[in-house]
Amino acid sequence: MKKTQFAHTGMSPWERLLLREGRALLVVFLVLMSCLTGCASDNKWKYMPASKAEERSIYVVTHGWHTGIVLSKENLGPELGFVQHYVNPGQFYEFGWGEAEFYQAKKITASIFLKAVFWRNPSVMHVVSLPTPPATFYNCKGVIQLNLSETGLQHLKKELRASFTFDRNNSPYPLQGRPTGENRFFKAEDYYLITNTCNRWTAKMLKSGGVPMDTVFTLRAASVIRQVNAAKKEYLKLRTFTEETGGSWVMADGLGGLP
Repeated sequence: MKKTQFAHTGMSPWERLLLREGRALLVVFLVLMSCLTGCASDNKWKYMPASKAEERSIYVVTHGWHTGIVLSKENLGPELGFVQHYVNPGQFYEFGWGEAEFYQAKKITASIFLKAVFWRNPSVMHVVSLPTPPATFYNCKGVIQLNLSETGLQHLKKELRASFTFDRNNSPYPLQGRPTGENRFFKAEDYYLITNTCNRWTAKMLKSGGVPMDTVFTLRAASVIRQVNAAKKEYLKLRTFTEETGGSWVMADGLGGLP
């Protein structure tokens, strides 16, 4: 008998059919939406750093269909420093957002998949403690470094914090995971929909930091990565650092100062 990718999942033939059909519909929908990606974006960087010394590095990572944002321990600040109390000490911390049941599931079933795709569902934040730089931790796979200004970083951290749900004592709601583990889930704000995915969340977070991103039609990880790569290229065109200017930035066309 020919083996299928679901042969050892314990799913019934009906569940397998539903999962296949659901995936097919999802792929078609996401492809159609990705064709519109960029239509709502002004494609302009904001909060550009005034000097090289003001650059702050962040990282965008992709895990298949999912994307996340990584900050260094030094850049967590008071806005996000609380996460260090819930996971192992790390040099970097990855932040992700997603559908509560699907994101935390140890085994994806047809019902979990279809519910995540076609229903309005609660969400969770996921924090991962990285002992090494993202490129090292993930073997250079799916990691892109971006530079923001201090102002852009502050805006990004404000939005990342706003993604967590806090109680009246300003404490988060930790869910799965152990306090001594490398990752932890937390109760999050907003609802997960087929039109409001983890990748749209990533796009919104990046845009808050000044990165030119479409926050309407960006639903796939591929769309996030494509736009991030384009933004990184545009950043290098906009700013050229020269020793002759005494450490200040000049525009790529030779004009100095901020845009």
